[in-house]
Amino acid sequence: MTMGALDDPIGWAAAQAAADPVRRRVLEALARRAAALPPGALREQLVAKLVRRARAEPAPLPVRRATNSASPLTELVARLRAGASPELRHVQAHHRTWSALRLSRRMAEVSVPVPEHLGPLNSQVLVARALQQLQALSPDYLQRLLTGLDTLAALAPPQAAADKPARPVAKKAPARRR
Repeated sequence: MTMGALDDPIGWAAAQAAADPVRRRVLEALARRAAALPPGALREQLVAKLVRRARAEPAPLPVRRATNSASPLTELVARLRAGASPELRHVQAHHRTWSALRLSRRMAEVSVPVPEHLGPLNSQVLVARALQQLQALSPDYLQRLLTGLDTLAALAPPQAAADKPARPVAKKAPARRR
C-alpha cells in the first residue's frame, strides 16, 4: 500500500490518471469515504481497496454493433421466410389485402349512425368521431390500433352474462305508519 494514499487519500486519488470519468468518480468517492474515517483498520481497508481499484486494468468499453447489422431474431425470421412453403408465401402476399378488408369491415361497424338523442359528449359518439378522424388522418395507424385492439380482445377471457349469477333483488321492508 502507498503511504501517500494512507495519509491523504483524496490527494492521492486526484493524482491518479483515470481517463474514464465514471472510474475517476468511483476513486474519488472511495477516497472521500476513507478520508472521513479516523486512522485504523477500516481506513486501511478502504485505502487498500482504493489502491487496488486504481491499479486495476480498466474494463474494456463495450463495442457497439454496426447499425446495419441484423439482429439474431431478424436473421432467424429471414431464414424461416426463405425456407417457407408456397402456402405460407401466398398467405404473406395477401396479408395486406386481408388487413385492409378487416379494417374496412371494422370501420363500417364504427360508422353505423349513432342515435342523435345520445348527445355530443356521449362516449359512443366521441369514439365514433375519433375513429373516423383517425381514418382520415392516418389509416395505417388506425389499422395498427384496431389490430392491437383485436389482439387484446382475443386474449381477454370471455365475460358472458350467462356465466355470472343474477343478483337477488332485495325486498323492501313495508313502511311504518306513525
